Amino acid sequence: MWDKLKEQFNLLKLEKKRLYLVTDSEKFISKDDFLDAIASALQGGVDIVQLREKTVPDSVIVDMGHKIRTLCDEYGATFIVNDRPDIARIVEADGVHLGQSDINVEDAREILGQNSIIGKSCHNTDEIISAINEGADYVTFGPIFTTLSKSGEYIDFAQIQWVTDNIDIPVFLTGDISITNIQELAQAGVNKVVMTNSIMYARIPEHSAREVLKYLP
Repeated sequence: MWDKLKEQFNLLKLEKKRLYLVTDSEKFISKDDFLDAIASALQGGVDIVQLREKTVPDSVIVDMGHKIRTLCDEYGATFIVNDRPDIARIVEADGVHLGQSDINVEDAREILGQNSIIGKSCHNTDEIISAINEGADYVTFGPIFTTLSKSGEYIDFAQIQWVTDNIDIPVFLTGDISITNIQELAQAGVNKVVMTNSIMYARIPEHSAREVLKYLP
């Protein structure tokens, strides 16, 4: 019974999340500067942090993960690791985020436990439906406002409206989202976004996060 209650609590927490930060340490001079930026973003209201480092050795990712786990606990934020359920388990993350070519949701949950939070990247509505059928707890959907896409697919406001009307699990919009276009998304009913550069590399990430949150209902 406790496991079921914990699972429901995790999902309830996701419903209330609005600002999802995906990390990128590439342009930081030091690991401390990188962690300071995350701490500042959390202070500004970021409520999910995903550790996503594609070119960093596993040992460094694990070290970062332990420190980010501590920061997320301090600010009451959810901590997710990109792609790697094994590392997510080592650093005691709340869950893992999977791409379309990663292991499936069920296998990730076998590694992390039934109460873990599993998200999935989606680039069209069919992928969202598939992710839901797999048992994903949330999805990211995009990109929007971008000229570059790994998948070659882009989303538009008609697709966003379809998601709003038809999808019950939390959907976080991705793309080149910034303070210059966040109002347009908010007017379309979007209240959950994923951001990286506009917060991580802001002069003061806390201020950037607070500014974005002003537009998210």
